[in-house]
Amino acid sequence: MKPVSRSLILVVALAALAASKPPPPPHRHAAPLSHADNQRVLMGATLTGIVESRADSATGGRALEAMFDEVARLDTILAAADSTTELARLNRLSASQRFACSPELYAAIDSALALAAETDGAYDPSVGALTRLWPPTGSVAAPDAGAIADARSRVSWRAVLREPMSRVVRLRRAGLTLDLEGVARGFALDRAQATLRGLGISRALLDWGDEALAMTNREPWRWPIAYPGDPARGAFQVAISNAAIATAATADARAGTSREAWSGSPARIFDPRTGMPVRGAASVTVVASSACRAGALAIGLRVMGRERAAEFALAHPELAVLWLEPDVDGLNAWGWNLPALAPDSGVVVRWKTRL
Repeated sequence: MKPVSRSLILVVALAALAASKPPPPPHRHAAPLSHADNQRVLMGATLTGIVESRADSATGGRALEAMFDEVARLDTILAAADSTTELARLNRLSASQRFACSPELYAAIDSALALAAETDGAYDPSVGALTRLWPPTGSVAAPDAGAIADARSRVSWRAVLREPMSRVVRLRRAGLTLDLEGVARGFALDRAQATLRGLGISRALLDWGDEALAMTNREPWRWPIAYPGDPARGAFQVAISNAAIATAATADARAGTSREAWSGSPARIFDPRTGMPVRGAASVTVVASSACRAGALAIGLRVMGRERAAEFALAHPELAVLWLEPDVDGLNAWGWNLPALAPDSGVVVRWKTRL
């Protein structure tokens, strides 16, 4: 295929992904929409909320505050790093103890395990031992092979037992630690959407930088996709309507023995099968009807690698998937289940039609 000299705006048709009610019939003299926006640091990153409604902007602002409060409440349940959260209390239990979960924690764990099964463990919420073992990103020594093997032995999503009727969870393997980072923000976005709809809001964009959720019965929302390994450099824009989008990206990483330095990836994505960070500069973006699903699948597909990701995407036509890999003089792109594309200026993009 002939190289494209400009980047592209990816317009995702989301009729199959839409989860909202059909739009109301147009009104000839409809009042203009009022606008409200705000930001709050939640779950370790800045969540930006934009609401447009026929009510006044103060009403939209109050809806945003209620949405932020709900996300903050969920953070006290789902965060693994904070020792006071409900998830942290579960992680401290021994393998023989049963833990009665709140409805929110049980729903998040249940969703995470379902996505682990769907990806055959490429996404695994039990990688807490690995995320604690590896140091923060930067030029530092990697753990030695023995420590990695030990941590890897405590990773297994199949060792998380559930009792649905009583919402009881038990971690069957000693030292197993749940880390719900891959689904927590998406789970919170899905709940935030429900909060906004309950307050009469039908048009909003909730943006966490690498994950977003769009609500609309009008024109789509625009959302940027960054150049892999360079979050400040835009590569694409995507138009989304009544759907969620998530990107999982990795930068080049060297990691093998304690004698090697490593440069961690932006998302700190680990391969549960090896206990190692996922290597290579690439990103995968997933559009789905659920933010929880989009976030976990983006991680899972990045762990799978491009060939397996292509097979997964083609077997799931309800998803839209974009895979990007930088080259010395441009960007290689693969897309599956994507609609027509329109040009834009910027990065040199070479589209691949097959693997």
